[in-house]
Amino acid sequence: MKPFLKIIDQNALSILFLVLSDLVWGMLAFVAAYYIRNDFLGSGIQPFPEYLTAMPAVALILVGTFYYFGLYERSQRTTKLSEMYRLFQAITFVWLLVMAGSFLYKYDYSRIFVILFYGLGLVFINGGRVLLRSIYQILHRKGIGVVRVLIIGAGKPGKKVSEALQEYDEFGYRIVGFIDNKARKKKGIKILGKLENLVKIIEKHSIHEIYVVDPSISHEKILELIHECDQAKVKFKVVSDLFEIVAGDIDLKELEGLPSLDLKKHQRGILFKIVKRIMDIVIALIALTIMLPLWIFIILAIKLESKGSAVFTQKRSGLNGEVFVMHKFRTMHSSVKANDYAPKTKSDKRITKVGRILRKTSLDELPQFWNVLKGQMSVVGPRPEMPFIVKEYTPWQRRRLDVKPGITGLWQILGRKDLPLHENIEYDFYYIKNQSILLDIVILIKTVAAVIIGKGAY
Repeated sequence: MKPFLKIIDQNALSILFLVLSDLVWGMLAFVAAYYIRNDFLGSGIQPFPEYLTAMPAVALILVGTFYYFGLYERSQRTTKLSEMYRLFQAITFVWLLVMAGSFLYKYDYSRIFVILFYGLGLVFINGGRVLLRSIYQILHRKGIGVVRVLIIGAGKPGKKVSEALQEYDEFGYRIVGFIDNKARKKKGIKILGKLENLVKIIEKHSIHEIYVVDPSISHEKILELIHECDQAKVKFKVVSDLFEIVAGDIDLKELEGLPSLDLKKHQRGILFKIVKRIMDIVIALIALTIMLPLWIFIILAIKLESKGSAVFTQKRSGLNGEVFVMHKFRTMHSSVKANDYAPKTKSDKRITKVGRILRKTSLDELPQFWNVLKGQMSVVGPRPEMPFIVKEYTPWQRRRLDVKPGITGLWQILGRKDLPLHENIEYDFYYIKNQSILLDIVILIKTVAAVIIGKGAY
């Protein structure tokens, strides 16, 4: 069964079965309501084909309403009583919509049929869900569809997470054990090993999900662990609100709602790449053309104030670590070394008077549009780092080289230069994982706003 689980998303599959179950039992309730009314309660009503034409609309109303009431949420795990209550609410709403549709359509469907459909729908659909739960429980007892969970951190928070998951045993959660470098063997706590053996433990025990609950593990260490387990195809979930866990104010829905962390390459389709490249070229051409008079003025201002070239060149690491020459307007005295650290304060004496204005307005970045035209950079993306720093990257940090570097990005609009580039890698990971044309447009708009107010620019 293990290969099957790798191919198909269990959550998506369970939702599909749930939708099919609701549709089948809902339509059976519809048909049963018709024949009970037509054959046993009074005189006959309109022929069944006339009612049959309404079934597709009723099916859409049913699924749409159930979705609205949260009955198909992937993270929603509820007790039988809670589910029955929400089903009652949803089916009542479906019934009201069917009646309203009948009125608007101006077709006189049997009122007794509509009432029967409401009552039978409650019984049939709820019964179908109970049956589906029973089938899942049988499969889980046989080890089919089970989610094997490993918890990193055997302290009090880890135990609370374990208890929360075990309360929902019927949904297939199985706590395989804990990993903790400090914990000793305790009664009821199964310690499988230490962090350095994580990959072997995952393979040995066929782990599907890992909950990181140990507060002593740094974010950087977590990212290293995720990178090490890249080939294991497991989901990492980091539980951060330890107060709620220790206080016991946590349930499975909150745990399931945690985002899964991964560092895998997120390849976008060829259409995205084409549109992004066209957008880069268009923006770069517009910037280079419209800003040409300003370029001349900036170059003259730099040359008049200090000696040296007006354009500063520096080697940077681009896509897949390929080194290229990046261009900027010089904002510091020519005596400053090319690989010197970037200014962190406005009072840095290395910055020239003209340079201070350029950095404040981000006009020093304008020559990089030439790098964009050459295909070495994109308008939006992670900022390119210097090669000697990239050489010191850990394997997980090198993932920021999976996309072209950009002139602007999340780092610029959220933090700008308040922090060193290498301390903003989390922004780059978010962009790489969620990149889209819409996100690029949002970043560009916010960049303009950030430049106007001079947020964080030194």
